[in-house]
Amino acid sequence: MSLDLPRPSQVPAPPSVALAHATPARESRAEAYLPLVRRIAMRLIRSLPSSIALDDIISAGWVGLSEALQRCPPDMSESDLEAYASYRVRGAILDYLRSLDPLTRKLRGASRKITQTVVGLTQSLGRLPEEDEIAGGLGVTLEQYHELLREIGEAGFARLDIDTVEPSSAEPSPEATVLKRDLATRVSSAISALPERLQLVLGLHYQEECTLREIGAVLGVSESRACQLHAEAIQLVRAVLEGAPVTPNREARAERRRPARI
Repeated sequence: MSLDLPRPSQVPAPPSVALAHATPARESRAEAYLPLVRRIAMRLIRSLPSSIALDDIISAGWVGLSEALQRCPPDMSESDLEAYASYRVRGAILDYLRSLDPLTRKLRGASRKITQTVVGLTQSLGRLPEEDEIAGGLGVTLEQYHELLREIGEAGFARLDIDTVEPSSAEPSPEATVLKRDLATRVSSAISALPERLQLVLGLHYQEECTLREIGAVLGVSESRACQLHAEAIQLVRAVLEGAPVTPNREARAERRRPARI
């Protein structure tokens, strides 16, 4: 199955490219965070093969920093910005490292395209799209969409990295704690917009710590189908976090006041 995904560059854009369209103030602010980018890169490269160049790691980190500065609110405090920038820098470096594997690159591209498709459909429909609508937006059959979700889930891409806030010390900084709490709040709000069945999948997996096989048994579906549902739920949450304009699922909120039904 092919989704005609764009082939990303092996090496991220250098700082000069990443900040080419930045304002002088933003560029100056980015320069001030160079030690942070280098510190995170140096920490990560210690466990990497010698074939991976430090300059490439730092370049990937600059891309993450540029995205952080573009997305952060103008009134964000310096301490919160540093925590958020650390999170984005580390995430961008990890994304770059994952992209070096051809199969991983393909699946990450597919995962990204699903998220973008969901965002676009949500904007046009005014609600989160159904499975068949997502498959149609991707230009594949429903069966192919299910298979793609299974592959994404089995490759480990169906997760939200809430626990990767930098630094990863025994005593997290107050800034990192605030950022993690904010991310958790946003994720909780995104989950509340999902259909009841997908909320149940996430609740069973992350709150009750059920395996996908156990979730399948609860839902009356196969383990493979449970894997697909979990991957779909994560994709929808990501889409909401990236700006898909949705509101909490009213029917699901009302249903949670009554005993759960499958």
